[in-house]
Parts: sequence; C-alpha cells; structure tokens
Amino acid sequence: MKSLLLAALTAFALTACSEKKAPAPPPEQPKPEVKTPPQQPAEPRADKECAAPLDPGPVVELKFGDRVGKQSGARLSFADADADGDLVLGVLGPINDDSGANIVALRKYLKFFADEKVDAILVTGDVGEVAGGISRVLEELAASKVPVLVTIGNLECRGEFTNGVDAAKAKFANVVNLTQVRVVEFPELTLISLPGHHDPKYIHCATGCQYLPSTVKEVVGAAKASKAPVALIAHGPPRGKGNQALDFAGGSENVGDEAITAAINDANIAYGFFSNIKEAGGRASADPEGTSLVKEGATSKKLFVNPGPADATTGWELNDGTSAIGIAAAFHLKDGEASYKLLRLKAPTAAEKAEAKKLDPPAREAKPE
Repeated sequence: MKSLLLAALTAFALTACSEKKAPAPPPEQPKPEVKTPPQQPAEPRADKECAAPLDPGPVVELKFGDRVGKQSGARLSFADADADGDLVLGVLGPINDDSGANIVALRKYLKFFADEKVDAILVTGDVGEVAGGISRVLEELAASKVPVLVTIGNLECRGEFTNGVDAAKAKFANVVNLTQVRVVEFPELTLISLPGHHDPKYIHCATGCQYLPSTVKEVVGAAKASKAPVALIAHGPPRGKGNQALDFAGGSENVGDEAITAAINDANIAYGFFSNIKEAGGRASADPEGTSLVKEGATSKKLFVNPGPADATTGWELNDGTSAIGIAAAFHLKDGEASYKLLRLKAPTAAEKAEAKKLDPPAREAKPE
C-alpha cells in the first residue's frame, strides 16, 4: 500500500513539473543600425540653352536642299554618303558682326565654298553680339543651301545667340544650332560640338556660355560611341605646346584648355576645328598640341585646324609672320586622309568699300552686357 502511495505521489510530482511553463526566450538583441551613405551631389551641368544634354527624342525628318537628315534629340544624322567620296566642310572663325565689310567678305567665302563643293559650313563661334546681327550673318551663309552648323563662342550672350539663330532658322531651314544639336553624323564623319568657353574670365557677356567637365565627358562618350571618325567643333582650342600651336596667344603663351587635349587623346578624336586664338590661325596640325604642323594641301590621318579670323574689318598679324584681313578654310576628307585649303582675302577695292557701306546694318541699341 505504501509503495502504491509513493508511486502515485511520484507520478503527480512528475506531471506537475511537466506542466510548468517553458522558460521565457532571452530578450531580442537590437539590430545594428545600417547607415545609408550620403547621396553624392549631381555633377554640375552646363545650362541647357548652352549645351543640350545628349538625350534621344522623337525622330523628325528634315530637308537641307537636296539632302535629308533625321533628328532625334541632340543628334542629327545623314544617311547618304558623299557622292564623289570627298566630304568637304567650309570652316569660318570669328565673324564678330554683320558690318557691310563682313557681308562682302561672307559672299567671297561662299564663292570659295561653292568652288570647293562644300557639303556643310561650320561657324565656330563669335558670330556677333546682337540677335539681329547674328541672324543677318547666318542668313547670308544659309543662302548656300547646305547645312550651316553654328556654335556659340565666348563673345555672345546666350539669349542673343539663341534668338539670332532662331530668327535665321525661321527663314532658312538649313541653319543648325550646335548648342542644341550636339552630334551631327555623316557616314564618313561624326561632328561633335563643345559650345561656349571653359574660362569665365574670357566670356564677354554675363549670360554667356561656359562648358563644364560634364560637358567634356559628354563629348568623350559620344566620340567613343561613334562608328565613324570624329571631328570636334569648339571655339577655344586644346592646350598646345610651343609657339606653333593653335593656342599660342600674344606671342607669349599657350592658352588652350587642357581638358580638350585630354578628351581628344582619350577618345582618339581624329579631327578638330578651333578658332578663338586669331593670331594662331591659318594653320593646322596633326596633333592637338600643335607640335606637328601640316602644310596647306598636304594630307594627314589626323588634322586639327584653326581657320583664323573671318572678320574682315580688323587686320591681324598672325604667328606665321603673315597678315590677315579675313580667312576661310575648306576641310577635305577622302579615303581616311584629311587636308585643308585657305582663302586669304585681299584688301578691299574702292568698289567693294562702296558696296560694304551700302550693306552696313541699321543703327541698333547698345549691345547687351
């Protein structure tokens, strides 16, 4: 009997123990705080009116005389290769204003370009200071009926430039604003623009256009993506070496932009057109540093051209010892070889001076600051 009672008590004790609650789980440890790295500020970009981003857009078909182009965003493409295998570009440096003397000079340049059978005309900045003058210059050039590709330099205010180009485009559909159309593709060559100037000290207008490192990166990216050889169009030149370079100014120093030189070398850009340093004009080099000059008419796998001043109102003493009263260049590209030819204007005749006086623009308000 005692054994039965002992067994019952033991069973009860075991049951009671089994019914006790399980021990509480240890308190949950706080999770380590994950710190989100601070967001890097976006790289500064040039003003869109100065350098449109290289974004695609709806495809629009455009007519340039007998030639058809297709524009998508900041890219304009021509599908048909040049009929004679010689792609020719007429190149003009600073024109500066629409004085009668310059209108007479522009007509001489157009005759030269027609003789050279140019496929397009490039205006590398410093077209003028007021919208009316810019428009008048571009309308004169657009009478050629070939694409007139124009970029802004360090002289123009952005509003005056935009309004002047737009006014010319309203009359002539073959005018192309290279601040908005940044890439122009021919089957033989891709043209890429770098509008404005890199150094604000030399931008004449408070609302002028300065390009930034991000603008140069866009050029490099577009150049590397191009299936055709690339030509860079910029107002200011690359940083050169020595007194033969396209940027040797004032008989004392090289003043070009090192970022342009680096971009050309990084993206293997083969050709370029730069005009800001007038006294270094009327010459070309096989390298952006200007250490290997190419004679007029000679061919080269690479060619970087400073056409010199197109302005015929002011004479310039050039670094090669010659004088200039207005210069234009014709760039030829055939079978992968480039060359150039210059037109150096002579002093105007009495008849030309009389004609220029008739072509002077009407009096205008003071130029914008």
